[in-house]
Amino acid sequence: MEVRRDPRQFLFFIILIILINSPESHNPGFNPRSRYDEVIEREWEQLDILNRTRWGDFDTKENKWLNITGLRKQDAFTWDVLGNVKSRARERMRGVLGERTQGWLDGKHEDERKETVYRNISGFVQGEWVLSPLSRTRPALDLLNATGHIHEFAQLGDFDRNLTGTHGMVRLHLTEVDGRQRTDENRTMSELKAKVVIGDAESWGDNWWEFNLNGVHFPEFGGAVLTTTSERFSGIFALPHLQLSPHLYLSSQELLNRTIHQTIQNQLDRPFPVWNPWSSTVEDAAEGIMATTHCELILFLQEAPVQLLDRHGQPANQPDLEWLEQEIRFPTGANVPLHSQMSMDMVGFSPDCGFVIESKGPPDFPPSEAMHLVGLKTEEFNDDAKRSILAFAVTLAFQLMFIIRQAKEAATPSTRNRISFYTIAIMALGDGFMFLALVFLHLFLGTSQLQLFTIAFLALFSVVLELRFLMDIWTVQATEQMRQDRQQASATPPSPQPPSTPSPSPQPPSTPSPTPAPPRAPPPSQNDAPPLATATATQPQPTPTPPPPPPPVIITPDQDDPADNEPLLPTTNPPAAATPTEISPRAELGALYSRYCFLLIVTFFITLQFTTMRSTARAFYFNTLSFLYLSFWLPQIYRNIMRNCRKALRWDFVLGQSAVRLVPIAYFYAVESNVLFSRTDLQGLAVLVGWVWCQIVVLAAQEVLGSRFFVREGWAPPAYDYHPVLREDEEGATMPIGSSSPSPISASGESESALHPGESRAKGKKLFDCSICATDLEVPVIPAGGGGPDVQGLGALTLQRRAYMVTPCRHIFHSACLEGWMRYRLQCPNCREVLPPL
Repeated sequence: MEVRRDPRQFLFFIILIILINSPESHNPGFNPRSRYDEVIEREWEQLDILNRTRWGDFDTKENKWLNITGLRKQDAFTWDVLGNVKSRARERMRGVLGERTQGWLDGKHEDERKETVYRNISGFVQGEWVLSPLSRTRPALDLLNATGHIHEFAQLGDFDRNLTGTHGMVRLHLTEVDGRQRTDENRTMSELKAKVVIGDAESWGDNWWEFNLNGVHFPEFGGAVLTTTSERFSGIFALPHLQLSPHLYLSSQELLNRTIHQTIQNQLDRPFPVWNPWSSTVEDAAEGIMATTHCELILFLQEAPVQLLDRHGQPANQPDLEWLEQEIRFPTGANVPLHSQMSMDMVGFSPDCGFVIESKGPPDFPPSEAMHLVGLKTEEFNDDAKRSILAFAVTLAFQLMFIIRQAKEAATPSTRNRISFYTIAIMALGDGFMFLALVFLHLFLGTSQLQLFTIAFLALFSVVLELRFLMDIWTVQATEQMRQDRQQASATPPSPQPPSTPSPSPQPPSTPSPTPAPPRAPPPSQNDAPPLATATATQPQPTPTPPPPPPPVIITPDQDDPADNEPLLPTTNPPAAATPTEISPRAELGALYSRYCFLLIVTFFITLQFTTMRSTARAFYFNTLSFLYLSFWLPQIYRNIMRNCRKALRWDFVLGQSAVRLVPIAYFYAVESNVLFSRTDLQGLAVLVGWVWCQIVVLAAQEVLGSRFFVREGWAPPAYDYHPVLREDEEGATMPIGSSSPSPISASGESESALHPGESRAKGKKLFDCSICATDLEVPVIPAGGGGPDVQGLGALTLQRRAYMVTPCRHIFHSACLEGWMRYRLQCPNCREVLPPL
């Protein structure tokens, strides 16, 4: 027998052979190794130029250029502004240090006294910048033409970091590079790195950028010069020519010759290529031809002297700054005196985009408006972060306490039925989001990893408790919903079937037809015996079968309504109407957990994406997210209205959860130096606090005035009202029934035994008996034909109605007595009739 082969496998091998033997493209491929060698060679050449040049070799006014990328004439940078920028930086430096400025610039000190500034400025400073009159802003099309990135869509192009507005925010994260290899012999200079976060308040959407700078720091007087380095601008090789004096040029040239040489050597020794060790991109990505064009930036910084402060915040004696800085960096437990924050004056210049910015502060602006760039050292910031983490741990502990107390309070199906599932679900989502944020927060802070993981465990424990509580609530509410669906299905009459051809049915067995009775004979006498036929005809007939007794009422172990704990199994007598197949509660709970995890992860990743967007979009997203998160009482208000119930939650739970969940949001909205450096928004915080307060007020009003006090009739489904207005109307049958109680003794000593149940004790009131506490219950009753209450007495009558409760079976009790009873059993204490949930 012939075997037929599948030809598709031969087709696959033919295509594979063609691809292998296909000729290569005539265009040579990109060789990354040769490109990397070219980059290294160019770095060696620029380092050699740095070694051979002297102060004044780069002067654009004298038409002196250097063969360094960005310092050539064909690069079309705005270097003619550099001289004015240096003069402005020296002027700002003189405003901070005074007459000693020129001595530091020339390297000639009249005395050995040093400036009271930090020798290590690792930390952060933030403030506002304003545009300087020295700026020469260039349009994006001009910049694209100068860089060779012109194309047909150049009008739509824009430069990153191009500050075209007049003001904005700026934050510097400074890192002092310790080690002997990164400082000179006398430790008068060291390398400095900075991450800059700068925004333009007048750009579309309040745009902002983040990038890195490298430079040198002069610890003796607190000056620093930093610059970006990219494919278009070799700023680190031009850094000595950017100094403010010949003395600073020689000092920085000597340090950079050694550090740059060591960095290039490390590039050669690494197994993987490092294209730009001084890259300005935060992700350390290579800035090649296809990279996004951006503006370069040069920063001139000057640190302000540190001052001691007394208890009132006023300057005190000058501190021993070396001891103070040593204690801050390496604490020994000594009492650190109050001191001023780290403050810096800034002048920034973009050589390609042409803008010049300055920090906002005195003397151009009053101190009440701005104080330049102010911040904390890294050690002080870490201490503040640890204290904030500890405070957050305390709020989580209180949050756990409140949720545990509420879960213990809602220990029966009747109490769990009142609680909104979505209220607890929103809280669980918020705690899950906190857990994920705390797990990854140490990557941003760089410290306090152990503390963050400990707090993350507390947040996870809170999530587990809330999910367990959600499972209990869902089990009760799903059971009740299924029971109601079955009742509605059984109460709905079956739809008429369309006419069809009748099928033959089996005939019943034939029965003898009744014969006509014979004519009635006269009654026999007493002596006559009855005939046989008559005796046979008068045999006893079979009695009908009595109906089966009703099923016994079985009280469940938690003494609740057995209907609320009805097993989810198919009954032996299903209703006539066909019902859909019921889903297992375990499957539904599994689906709920899957949706919870999916929604949590999606929300977390969307939040991560919005952290890198423009400030306007980011603020809108976080404000909306906070508003939705703090709306966790809305589902409970809605459930109270739909079920006409009250007192679903403990008041310590409502107030406590509202407070502890507002504390972290208030920290990020009100504290300027928070761990995430988020911008403060006191107006937004006031709106969020007011929104939570409004929800609490509505919950309190529902408990006092009724859950539907602000809902018009017809907006909510009908529900039984346990606090009706009692009227003496026989047709309405609204008066409750009760048993008599022992007659009380009046104040005059006369017995009131003549009073019967329901008899008036005073005008407009009647006396009843509460069978739970066995005490009298006096309630207001509107007399028959007396009309409704007037407007003045309507509010008092509304409050008096909350003192009693009337069941559908017309039994009356104290509100506190029946509510306590219904926490464990949804049955009338008198007649055992099933009661609607409260």
